[in-house]
Amino acid sequence: MIRWILRFLGYISLAGGFIAFVVDGAGYVANGDWASLQFGTAARAVFPGAFAHLESAAKQGVLAMLWDPVMLRLLAVPFFLVATLIGVVLLFLGRKPKPLIGYSNRD
Repeated sequence: MIRWILRFLGYISLAGGFIAFVVDGAGYVANGDWASLQFGTAARAVFPGAFAHLESAAKQGVLAMLWDPVMLRLLAVPFFLVATLIGVVLLFLGRKPKPLIGYSNRD
């Protein structure tokens, strides 16, 4: 049951990444300039309260020295790359196990 859920979420995430890539590509064709949707922008749009709370907690805590050089660069990654990576990881985790060759399942 869990593998089915992981595979389903993986396919949904891959579809979202593909849709984001198509939207970014259409914007490139229309404007002639590549401007992709950033992961930080998408996270702020989907989870405005939680993202603001996470940002303030990270700036005050131990992660304050990592916020500017690391987290801001991770949040600037295009959304379609993040969604595709999450989809691939979920599909990898939800794959069916390979059958054991040479072992009998009879008792």
